[in-house]
This record gives sequence, C-alpha cells and structure tokens, in this order.
Amino acid sequence: MITHERRENRACEPPHFGKTRVQAESNLCSLRSMRLAMALVVVVCMMTHGTLAAGQSSALNRLEERAKKASEENRLDEAGRLYARALALRPRWAEGWWSLGTLEYDQDHYAEAAQAFQKLLRIQPSNGTAHAMLGLCQFELGKDEPALKNLLAAERFGIVKDEQLRRVALYHLGVLQLRARRYRDAHETLLQLAKDGVRTKELIIALGQAALLISPHESFPEGTQGVIEGAGQAEAKLGTKDFEGAKQIYGGLTTEYPDYPNLHFAYGRLLLEAHETDEAVKEFQRELERDPKNVNSLLEIAAVRYQMDSQDGLKYAEEAVKLAPGMPFAHYLLGLLRLDTGNAAGAIPEFEIARKAFPMEAQVYFSLGSAYARTGRKVEAAKARAEFVRLNAQAATQAGSNVYGERPSGISQGQLRAVDRGKPPQ
Repeated sequence: MITHERRENRACEPPHFGKTRVQAESNLCSLRSMRLAMALVVVVCMMTHGTLAAGQSSALNRLEERAKKASEENRLDEAGRLYARALALRPRWAEGWWSLGTLEYDQDHYAEAAQAFQKLLRIQPSNGTAHAMLGLCQFELGKDEPALKNLLAAERFGIVKDEQLRRVALYHLGVLQLRARRYRDAHETLLQLAKDGVRTKELIIALGQAALLISPHESFPEGTQGVIEGAGQAEAKLGTKDFEGAKQIYGGLTTEYPDYPNLHFAYGRLLLEAHETDEAVKEFQRELERDPKNVNSLLEIAAVRYQMDSQDGLKYAEEAVKLAPGMPFAHYLLGLLRLDTGNAAGAIPEFEIARKAFPMEAQVYFSLGSAYARTGRKVEAAKARAEFVRLNAQAATQAGSNVYGERPSGISQGQLRAVDRGKPPQ
C-alpha cells in the first residue's frame, strides 16, 4: 500500500521539458502516459467508492430492518442499539432519530431521548411533534425553561395527527406556565383541554390553581384544597360555556370561604367572561376589601373603566403602579387611561416603560404613537406607526411578547385588545 502511494506521488510530478526535439517528444509521451495513468486511478477510485457506498447502503438497510423488527417485538434495548449503529452510518436520518427518541422515552431514558430529539430538530427545526417530545423530556428532567420554550414551539408549529400527544403536551405546558407564575397563560392553555371534554383530577386542580393565582410550589391552608378543586370545576364549566353552572359553584365557594385569597377575583373574572361587567366589578371590590393591595383586582377595574369612565379608572391604575412599579402592564394601562383623559404627555413615559419591557408588542407602539402625535412629536409618531405596522403584519406567523408574563399576572391578551381600542396612531 505504501509502495502504491509513493508510485502515485511520483506520477503526479510535472515532467521536466528539455531543449531538443527528442527530449520534447519524450516529454510529450511522458505527459500522455501521466494523463492516462491518472485517468485510470480516477476510474479505479470511483469504482471502489461505488462499491463501498453500495455495501454501506446495504448494511444500513439491514440495520434499519433489524431495528424496526426489534422495536415491533418489544426488544427495546436491542432496537435502541441497532438504531444507534444505523444513525452512526446515516446521521441525517430523521426517521431514525425519531424512532430512537421515542424508544428511549418509552423506557424513561429522558436524557438519551432528549439528545435524539435535539438531533432530529437540527434536521427539521420546524417539526412541532419533535419539539413536543423534547419539551416532555426536559419537563421530566426538571429543565423547566427549555421545556417551556419547546412546548410553546410545539403549539406554534403544530403536532401532527396525534391528539393524545397534543393533550399531554398542553397539560405539561400549562403546568410549566403555572410554575413560572404565568397564570393567565396557564389558564388559557389548560382551558383548551376543558373545551375538549378532559376532566381529570390533575387538570381540575391545575385550572383551580391558575384561577386563584397559586403556584404548584406553594402550600395552601389545610382543609382548603376543596376551594382549589371547586374553582377548577367552575373553570372547566367555563370551557364549555356553562356560565350558570360556573356561577353557581363560585357563588357557593365565596359564601363558604369569603376570605380565601383571590377567590372573589377569580369569580369576578368569570363574570367578565359572561359579560356581567357590573357584577364582576362588585367581586373585584370585595377582593379589595379583603386585600386593598390586590394589584390584579385594581387592574381589572381600571381595564373595565377604560373608555367608559376613564377618569374613575385612573385611581385604580395609579394605585396598581404604586404597588407594583415593576409590572409593565400596570404602566401600560395607566398610559391608556391618561391618554383617554387628555393627558398625552403623562401617558408617554408609561408607554415607554411598557415598550422597553415588550419591544415585540405591536399595541404598545400603537398607543405610544398616538401619544407622540397628540404632543406634536411627529417624527417619533411616524417611527412608532411604522413599527406598529411591521409587528402587526408579522403577528400572524410569529408570536410576540406576552404583556402579562410579569408577576403579578392575571389579565389576558384578549383583555389587552379590549382595552386598546381606537384608530392607528396619526
């Protein structure tokens, strides 16, 4: 082998051209011989490569067949080893990474399964089903932040033809949102399951925690788990638009447990969904009687008052900002109320705080542009208008920041749109 390599190296050396005709003809013959030799080498190499590729393909096919058969016969360890060997030969085999990942997941090998799904996502980054499986693995491994990111991606890209997996992914997404204290997000996620008719105890408890703003990590007073389950049952009825049934449950709970934290708040929010605004405000007021510092109830009343009685709503929003200066939505709502009562200059700093916290939220630019325009700041108004148009256009394909993600939370994206009525900034 060494001798052959050396011979080839010498054949590649350029000929030394002499000055005589004989030398020239000799050199020309040498050049022709070299070209012929090189052509033969290329042909031999191509034949050798083709033979190796055919052999490798055949070996790969045999491994795939053996792996699939082992999996079908429930010989999972053997199947996993065979898939790993096949993937070493064909690292961009998407179906193989999926099969290996699901095999590892079924055996509770979550770290190994996560690695397989990560490999798959490098090949197919928009595979929502793979994002869901990776998120579930990370959930089991206690990696909440990446799990939340991947389960949200699964919702964005979609889970293909697997309703059971979709429901499992939704439940775990809701739990992660609860852990992150994104209560309204969790409520909206879990409510999708209630709309589908799911009524497991785990879902009912999670819905109750979302409604009452209780983190799964928090303990609750002994003997009051029934309040959480009751609230969860009421919220499940909300999912099927059974407002009367939900109101009956909440009415009984507020009578029996009038001082339970956020119970009146949860009831008031359900009444808003039922379009019983006056009754909802009464419940928020009752919550404030129990706890004058309940920021969420202050914000709910301020949001209801916007464009109906904005002057009255101002005091609730101002108190909320005083109690929770780090909550961007409180500043945003205060800005809206100031703008609606003619104080555009006072609204601008509030909107600018919201913009800094949520640079991808179109409606913030909508409102900020209006305030700039009313104070004669035409250049800034034009920039805000352009950014509003850009973000609004991409909203259909890319989710923006969640204005309600900061603690304390409790107001929905739908309510943001409800309080942010009006014309685009001029």
